Amino acid sequence: AELIGPTEIQWFVSHYWGMSVRHLSDAICKHAEGCDGDWRDSAYWICTFSNNQWLVKNELGDGRWQESSFYLALTSPQCKGTAMIIDESVSPLQRVWCLFEVYQTICLSRSEHFQGLLLCASTGVLQQGKAGTDVAVAVAKKSGRTRHSWCSGKR
Repeated sequence: AELIGPTEIQWFVSHYWGMSVRHLSDAICKHAEGCDGDWRDSAYWICTFSNNQWLVKNELGDGRWQESSFYLALTSPQCKGTAMIIDESVSPLQRVWCLFEVYQTICLSRSEHFQGLLLCASTGVLQQGKAGTDVAVAVAKKSGRTRHSWCSGKR
């Protein structure tokens, strides 16, 4: 942002920090290619690159999540939706902060301009039928196990 200059967010990116940068980059490229208009005009908010990593406490809102950079970016009027970058382990669904982002995305999905949650892999966007069956099966297995463990009280 400092080199190119700021731009208004179009897509909020939810991801697991332990994911490879190559996978993250490939998944965002696949998402951008599936968007309306020229993919080069798409603007993504990625915490790893958007937050000041030396002032993380400030970025998290000093304990007030409504003032966190994550929440402010996600709820910005220009944000079209959340692109969750998933891998074969569906790692983001195991991270509490990513679940916070999913919850906020669900709440925002009630507005007309917000497109909701898109699950993105390096092979494409799951909802567009381009992510591959291996990704779809991994998401189904992970969400089924998670739902079952919550319902049964087992963790």
